[in-house]
Amino acid sequence: MRSLVILAALLIPASTAHARPPLCAPEVIESTLIGAGHLTQEEIDADAGVNLVRCGDVTGDGGTDVVFTVASGGTAGDTHFGVIEGGADGAGEVALFKEGYKVGIARHDKRSFDVLQPHYGSKDANCCPSSFRRTRYTWTGTRFKAGKAKTLKKAPASFYR
Repeated sequence: MRSLVILAALLIPASTAHARPPLCAPEVIESTLIGAGHLTQEEIDADAGVNLVRCGDVTGDGGTDVVFTVASGGTAGDTHFGVIEGGADGAGEVALFKEGYKVGIARHDKRSFDVLQPHYGSKDANCCPSSFRRTRYTWTGTRFKAGKAKTLKKAPASFYR
């Protein structure tokens, strides 16, 4: 019996074994943002499309949500971030969309995520910020509330990959 279970697992195509929900695809996120009036097709065509995508529950309802960033198309890095709350039908609704500068993101738990941005001193070059600010956004049941920013000396790589 055990060998049959192992054989069955080997026969499952890799593409279906770990398929991401459609909501997690950059083109679906971009389409949702266009439909909500947050982006235009022209902005996406100018390399300002979705860059980082983190899928998983951040609204505490057990469903798949998506935390994402939008690239600037230039040296400013990712200049927007947001959350699309997944619906029962697989479609999503924009729950948060904010501006930033060189934004990095990471899911924290089933009700929150973190945003990381550089903090520049008066003499810092664009390449080399003095520190970073991590802000936790927590779902209140109706919206995301930003917590107090914490200073980090270095940027954890997980926020930007």
